[in-house]
Amino acid sequence: MIVGLVSNSRRDETRKVANEVALTMESRGVTVIPDWHEGDEVPDLLVVFGGDGTILGTARRCGHLGIPLLTINLGRVGFLAELEVHELNQYLQRIINRDYRLEDRMMLRITARRGDDIIFESEALNEATVLRQGIARMIRLQVLMDGNPVARYVADGLICATPTGSTAYSLSAGGPVVMPDAQVMILTPVCPYVPALKPLVMDSSHTLTIIPETEKVVLTVDGQDTLTVSPGDEVEVRRSPYRLSLVKLKGHSILEVLSKKLQL
Repeated sequence: MIVGLVSNSRRDETRKVANEVALTMESRGVTVIPDWHEGDEVPDLLVVFGGDGTILGTARRCGHLGIPLLTINLGRVGFLAELEVHELNQYLQRIINRDYRLEDRMMLRITARRGDDIIFESEALNEATVLRQGIARMIRLQVLMDGNPVARYVADGLICATPTGSTAYSLSAGGPVVMPDAQVMILTPVCPYVPALKPLVMDSSHTLTIIPETEKVVLTVDGQDTLTVSPGDEVEVRRSPYRLSLVKLKGHSILEVLSKKLQL
């Protein structure tokens, strides 16, 4: 078995834990790539140490490779993490024996166009968000579904989330919690001028196009990749051809995770 380790290299604690895990796995006959990067040998499993930001970044970089991810929380909330760091020894032998199930998560592909040119392309595990840029006034966005007008939003922004991302920014903006195995996209306005504009859930077979009408806006993917988008540019959001496989060692549901993480 070949295991790649990915960690937030800016945190000493994270590096220390990853090094300890590498030594333990190697003592049990596992081949470990301690600081795995895309372009290295493709492992059987990636173990990701960090918070949700580290996990999201790894998912975007590695989704197309089809490598299962085991996520270890070393951040704060850790919605995407399967294990807390203190639980790792308890499950280590099961990990080595591949005694786990895989849960596939839908991803998004975001493409920004300016005329005939593609100016940006990225995958997202959580969401693509279009937000106002600096100035304290609302933006106007036209939204098309499969080329047909859906609505014009006057709001601080607009979030297009996956079921995985339904517990992230979309939830804080009033969006619904969606079961992670659903094949849908969630469109959630941020502080809409018309309160009647509620979140919209649609099948993931559709393609959404978001067009800023009056102001430059900021496109953000998973809160990490960003681009300034001008009026008339088109931000296309559709289901990605890639899916992320997450290692599951426990039987808890998303509702249990929500109750624990949010202390409901």
